[in-house]
Amino acid sequence: MSALGILIVSIIIISLCKCIARLIKFFNFSILINKVPGPAPYPISYLALSGWNVKEEDRFEWIVGVHRRFKNGIMKLAVFLDAYILIRKPRQIEVILPKTETITKAYLYNTFGQWLGDGLLTSSGEKWFHNRKLLTPAFHFGVVDQFMETMSEKAEILVQCIENEIKMNIGKSIDFYKHSVRCALDIICETSMGANMDVQRNQDIQYIKGLDVLLLGLTKRIFYPWLKWDWIFYQTKLGKDCQKSAEMMKNFTIAIIKKRRQLRKMKNYEDTHDEFGKRRKKAFLDLMLDLDENEKVHMTDEEIRQQVETFMFAGHDTTASAINWAIFNIGNNPEVQKKIHEELDTIFGDSNEPATMQQIAELTYLERVIKENLRLYPSVPMIGRLLTEDTEIDGYTIPKGTNIGLFIFCLHRDPEIWPEPEKFDPDRFLPENCRNRHPYAYIPFSAGPRNCIGMKFAMAEQKIVLTAILRKWHVKSERSPEEMKHQANLILCPHNGNPIYFYSR
Repeated sequence: MSALGILIVSIIIISLCKCIARLIKFFNFSILINKVPGPAPYPISYLALSGWNVKEEDRFEWIVGVHRRFKNGIMKLAVFLDAYILIRKPRQIEVILPKTETITKAYLYNTFGQWLGDGLLTSSGEKWFHNRKLLTPAFHFGVVDQFMETMSEKAEILVQCIENEIKMNIGKSIDFYKHSVRCALDIICETSMGANMDVQRNQDIQYIKGLDVLLLGLTKRIFYPWLKWDWIFYQTKLGKDCQKSAEMMKNFTIAIIKKRRQLRKMKNYEDTHDEFGKRRKKAFLDLMLDLDENEKVHMTDEEIRQQVETFMFAGHDTTASAINWAIFNIGNNPEVQKKIHEELDTIFGDSNEPATMQQIAELTYLERVIKENLRLYPSVPMIGRLLTEDTEIDGYTIPKGTNIGLFIFCLHRDPEIWPEPEKFDPDRFLPENCRNRHPYAYIPFSAGPRNCIGMKFAMAEQKIVLTAILRKWHVKSERSPEEMKHQANLILCPHNGNPIYFYSR
């Protein structure tokens, strides 16, 4: 046999050996996965077989219903050869969240990569540990206090916008969800980038339009799994639109970073004013630049951009969802609303001044309302992890390479943990009722080393915005909980908005 023939045969044999090794690995992986109960054996996609014809507005409830059929709280699913194990029991979640070995995000988070890079949401391993340690001081309570004025200003603009729409639609309900999204965006734009975009009154902003395109693209890539491959997705019109939007947003944020670096060189920087004539306040971007300049931790403009835009993305839709569902629940529970108004009257009296941090801290009943709201309607209904080593959960060996879906929505409505789980009852969060609760029975902000870094920020924002609304109005939901349909694109949001009636107090 010639040398060329030997080479060709060798290549064929090596290729066959690699294929056989991969098939054996896949076969062994499948055996372990299929020991976990589920609606279809792996790698058959039950989502594709049975969920294809489910309407978009019914899709979330459909998957909730499928998962609840498995009483022990663990279920397998296949999505285009990716294996997912969904869990909802505290004992199962405790295997995943507290460990530093299980901080790697599930495959679906890779779709954020082109835009968010190695930001805190998407990074793993040493990169994530370094970033988390670096950024944690930016979210202690004293720093959150600095953002109070901005939050209050944007909450007052929200009140004005609602007021204007009420005047144009006398006696009719208005969609509160769109207002909550714009208000949260307004807050996060200024607190993250120091950019006063006036989102609530100026909706023709290219950055915001680009953000909408990216969120649509990310959602499509989750529910149409073949789009997870970049070489397919970026051939589609939506993929090309996402590329253009991501590039535009990157350039926008980099320009702000460069301008801010220049401004910071001015001696009187703290006394400078923005384009609206207001005295410039520190933003999250400034805190990042402080680290870069004062702590000798060098960060490139691109690294800073990734972190700033991560907080732009993670910090607006989540809080908007929470505020929206809070108004929905308050509007469906008049006895709860009455107690909120009594507490507000006790603390604020007839004053029209914005709430102070001290007053916000005294709103203990409203805080319990917010917590109960996040139990029933967690902003992120499911979070994902990727196993980087074989892991045992409830007696099942889950192999390396499996995606774990922690189904927070189902956890928070599990009747074994929460009596009458569909009932809205803020007193579940009285200290005496929390004392013996499993630490992983309630995780609206995740838990463990990778819990939400912006939790204090989000809680303060919810209190400030809800206080601004409820000091002025009595609210009533047009839809009952039974009538409302949920959509879980990435965030739990209402299908077809959230119609609310506003009545002057």
